[in-house]
Amino acid sequence: MIHLDPFQNLYQKSSWKGTSNAEGTRVFSENSPLGKKQKESTDSLSPYFKFRGRTLSRIAFGCYRVGLESPEHKKALELSFQEGFNVIDTSSNYGNGESESLVGEVLKQKIENGDFKRENVFIISKAGYIQGKNLQIVSELEKNNKEFPEITYYQEGCYHCIHPDFLEDQLERSRKRLGLETLDVFLLHNPEYFLMDREKHNVPKDKAIREYYERIKNAFRFLENKRNEGKILYYGISSNTFPENPEKYTATSLLRVIEIAKEIQKEFNLKESGFAVVQFPANVLERGFLESKFNGKSLIEIIQENGLLPLVNRPLNAIGSSGSIFRLSYDPKQNPDKVLKLLKEELDRVYAWEEDFLQILPPGSYQYSFRSVTEPYLNQFRNQDHLGQFLERTVIPILQQLISQIEKVAGSEKQNEYIESLNNALPILDKYVLFHNIQDRSELYEKILKSCPDYQGWNLSGIALHLLHSALKEGTVLLGMRREEYVQDAVLSFATPLVKVQVEDWKNFEV
Repeated sequence: MIHLDPFQNLYQKSSWKGTSNAEGTRVFSENSPLGKKQKESTDSLSPYFKFRGRTLSRIAFGCYRVGLESPEHKKALELSFQEGFNVIDTSSNYGNGESESLVGEVLKQKIENGDFKRENVFIISKAGYIQGKNLQIVSELEKNNKEFPEITYYQEGCYHCIHPDFLEDQLERSRKRLGLETLDVFLLHNPEYFLMDREKHNVPKDKAIREYYERIKNAFRFLENKRNEGKILYYGISSNTFPENPEKYTATSLLRVIEIAKEIQKEFNLKESGFAVVQFPANVLERGFLESKFNGKSLIEIIQENGLLPLVNRPLNAIGSSGSIFRLSYDPKQNPDKVLKLLKEELDRVYAWEEDFLQILPPGSYQYSFRSVTEPYLNQFRNQDHLGQFLERTVIPILQQLISQIEKVAGSEKQNEYIESLNNALPILDKYVLFHNIQDRSELYEKILKSCPDYQGWNLSGIALHLLHSALKEGTVLLGMRREEYVQDAVLSFATPLVKVQVEDWKNFEV
């Protein structure tokens, strides 16, 4: 590690020993509100399933865009444990390491308080990206001729690497941020960046693919050694290209990865391979995982036949055939126009409060405010991801300068007051963008009801999650439960037993 470690303040002061186990996860599930509700109703779907003896929740707390700075994120994570969700999915690059650190902080608090034990929960993290503080580390090492081998320089600000030396570095940092001696699962995070880069540079496909799987094989050797050292329990791959047509240049072949895992198992003389987990995107508009295009089988069939754990990401952020992103959130009981009007009134109150508050600054001392950088664009955001990008790239950098100015002029108390107001305003802005783009969701909702009339009265997000539960049968959906209301909504997706929906039905959902 470099002399000045930019992650130093994110490390936990101590580490918990052990991993999840069969008895611990069983006891947790049986004593949870989720488990107790299921016992009381024979008409609902069990929120849990078994994987290699462990009892895991069908929904995991997905930590993308989760960080230490938001009290709301911490409350939502705590509530997810209280309800009975016992699977957490994070990554070394989520929130620049803050996501793992928040998980570690909450785990420490909960275990010390006796709310649960280490063996009750199943913790997943990932590595591969070189961004933010990791990019700072890599740049400093390269200046001293100590660079990591086999870095893929995909684009400015985003490199990638799965070489064992880099994975070693990242695993140690993840363990420290999480405060865990052993991770239940450690995944290679989107290794297909290598193929994306090679395609961009016109490298012959056969050559790129040979090198790609050789790199994965070397990574698997490293990960088996880490299992032997007790630093991880299982490993796997998170790839956006698992469901892609196998002939595509950037496709990651699960069949080939399984072959590699078996080769490593034989090489290490193991009774059981540590390769156990496959993560990929899936939702009602992205059905590639259900199509029989892998030697006559679907991705989910291959996963089930090989006893692997499927983890689905992006369950509610769907990319349609046009390339547009659809947030799968719609409540038929709400009037979109009425809700939109109420949300605009809430935003106007925030804007008025801000205008009055900023009088603490000298006249003409600032150029931009939250109102001036958001209000003109309210009706121009195509979806919530578009809004998120705008906030990250434009709004937040501008407001950070304003926040610093408030502290200099009026002190930290006034600064915190302004920050709290912004934290309350952002969810309102997020909802406004959602309801402004609601029409296409209502169209999708009606199409689903034609195939599945039993969902009448459900909201779209609940339907989307339940359809994934039904398709996976035994697997976990990663849900970005950044607010307590999202945690509560997730519980509703267990309201009825699994349904039989064929891939042909899913094709009718396209919008």
